[in-house]
Amino acid sequence: MDTVKYRKWYLAENWADNQSQMITRSVIQHKRFRDGVRKPHPLVSSGEGFWINAHELCIGYQLYSNPNIFRPIFSHRRQRMLDDVHLGIKYPVAFWRRLRRRYYLSMAKISKMPLECVIHIVTFVV
Repeated sequence: MDTVKYRKWYLAENWADNQSQMITRSVIQHKRFRDGVRKPHPLVSSGEGFWINAHELCIGYQLYSNPNIFRPIFSHRRQRMLDDVHLGIKYPVAFWRRLRRRYYLSMAKISKMPLECVIHIVTFVV
């Protein structure tokens, strides 16, 4: 998945109540360049953040409606693992369809949860 599309679709321009705000960390003391060679920030090297500008890092996103919900930035490692899973599955579309069906049937047994909510939740199963 393209990281720009991920940030746009799932984080910044998401639905009205699920819109997220970017969590930034000010990095004033970090020297980005040493002896003409770019020195990466530890958060950028670990994949936990990315540079927004020369003095700020983005480390994730929080929902406007519920600040307790935190979503990290796009994980290339997770995407590579998903790509490996898809390569190992003969028919990935059928595999994910069966998995969604299983989730749907197990969640539909919860009598307090409306089926519309169950359908909406199951669509997020990758």
